[in-house]
Amino acid sequence: MTYDRVIVPVDFSEVSIAAIDHGRWLAGRLGAELELLAVTTDRYVNVTNNALDHLLREGEAEQRGGAATAVAARRRVVVAADDDDVEAQLVSEVLSSPGALWCVGSHGRTALGELLFGSVSADLVRDAQVPIVVVGREARTRTEADVLAVALDGSELSETILPAALELAGSLGLRLRLLQVGHADVPADAMETAYLARVSERLPDPDHADYDTLRGDAAEELVGYVDRTDDVAMIAMATRGIPGGARISVASTSMRVVRRADVPVLLLHPRVEGDEGDHDDARSDDHRAAATAEAEPTVDRRRRVVVGVDTLGASAPAVEWAAEAAHQREAVLQVVHTWTMPVLPSGMYSFPLWPDIEAARQAALDEVESTASAIAATHPELRIETVVAEGNAAEVLAERSEGAELVVLGRHRHGRIAQLLLGSTAGEALHKVRCPMVVVPCEEPDVGDGDDGRADGAIR
Repeated sequence: MTYDRVIVPVDFSEVSIAAIDHGRWLAGRLGAELELLAVTTDRYVNVTNNALDHLLREGEAEQRGGAATAVAARRRVVVAADDDDVEAQLVSEVLSSPGALWCVGSHGRTALGELLFGSVSADLVRDAQVPIVVVGREARTRTEADVLAVALDGSELSETILPAALELAGSLGLRLRLLQVGHADVPADAMETAYLARVSERLPDPDHADYDTLRGDAAEELVGYVDRTDDVAMIAMATRGIPGGARISVASTSMRVVRRADVPVLLLHPRVEGDEGDHDDARSDDHRAAATAEAEPTVDRRRRVVVGVDTLGASAPAVEWAAEAAHQREAVLQVVHTWTMPVLPSGMYSFPLWPDIEAARQAALDEVESTASAIAATHPELRIETVVAEGNAAEVLAERSEGAELVVLGRHRHGRIAQLLLGSTAGEALHKVRCPMVVVPCEEPDVGDGDDGRADGAIR
């Protein structure tokens, strides 16, 4: 495919203006025209045209000064009714511009931020269902970089980005690099780079692509990889397109990468079977995106022992039992930790005090990482993987138990009243896990040494 235009939607926010530099770089590499597009109403047509002209003049001045790639540029204004949905207008423009590459600035908001303030970029990717370059707040133009890195997790959905990535890499003169991220849903025989080697064999030029594997949290690893690898110009990945409300409980890897990555991200929300047609009502049709998000994942058939942990101090006996079981079976040990959004009291005006969701999630990541480090210190022979998920612990363990050899969980000696009020994760999990389960008695950790209860939680 030959791109004749790079279109940058501009709402005159800081992130949309920052995306113009990336759009200019893309247009220069593609030999295409840069188009700045704004959606406005009759009342503000003249003001919008003048503002776009100002941005074009700034770009021309930068080109004359040698600070920007020399490309032909123009502006276009779409006039909408006062009550029209801007995102729906942009989706219509995307679908009517098959020869254009869209480059969109994004705040990369958290799930709660998107729910409260909306996200045009996320909605556009979700509803347009075509590859779109999304530029986050941290993204920079790497003019000397020559690699387009494609993130794959072994699922069919992740591989839907490959045709678009191949096409864009060829048009931009970039090399392709395949990155395997995560290990939860990879095929049964995907060990080390075997999966990526098979994927590269399906490419038009197998020798053209190199590949690497990243372990741990997919978003964290991708951001870190780009940060320490100067030759990556862009990341490409498919996204499930989960709406903001649903993403409070189902984290969006793609939006986390957009929010923190040093480079733009080529995103695709692939069309799924039965997801046809009417995009005018796309925003009210969130059930289609939810159906994609809830699609059954590929079952992980590797030899695995899954252990659920609360804190290392509270779950040490269960963790030790699971580590020994994994060692005997020569299996992967998956350490699963869940968290829930903190519930805070209302403020003085009865408005809810929204917690820092990212801080709560980071605390969960830190907890499971410290547990994995303690296991590795005494069981260096084990392959340890960590899973952090928001939601009900029994439900998460049930999901992870699919295809596993064993689930291990600690049981604490709560009193009768606490049992009635709090329930029992172990008891609930017994009815839901899909493989054999072992419950290990765990004493409550002693807190009194100036610590948080983790002092006696070392793995022995």
